[in-house]
Amino acid sequence: MPNDAIWSESHKALLNQILDEIIPASNDGRIPSGGSLGVAEYLEARAKDTPKLKEQFQRGLDQASALAERKGGAFEDLSSDDRRQVVADIEELEPDFFSALLRHTYMGYYTEPSVPPLFGLTDKAPHPDGYNVPDEDVEKLERLLEPVKARGRCYREAI
Repeated sequence: MPNDAIWSESHKALLNQILDEIIPASNDGRIPSGGSLGVAEYLEARAKDTPKLKEQFQRGLDQASALAERKGGAFEDLSSDDRRQVVADIEELEPDFFSALLRHTYMGYYTEPSVPPLFGLTDKAPHPDGYNVPDEDVEKLERLLEPVKARGRCYREAI
């Protein structure tokens, strides 16, 4: 395992295969799967930043590996139905892991610059040069600010 890696190669391979079940490639191959797009590296970076997430991921991957073994071997050797069942079982047995996995998988996948154009979206940032953002109603903004202004200054001047 490289010095900065937090998962073994087998756990990383397992994670990529699970990502392929969560976000499969399109039938025509135009839209890549989660595992083929490098989302595991994104997840690893998030887990390095958050010890609790790292622990959840480690526990979830250990559980997935054990479930695959009970089904007959390594996750990659299971039938498509058995792989989907292992993922469903993980969702039930490790709900915190699965929820974090989904959230971070989607963030990693859809923030990859090559993905939004595949769905007809721009690869530009939403602001200032990307999506058109409607102007806010100035009167509404003033109403929202009224309580703040009425409170008065609640900070000290910098010296």
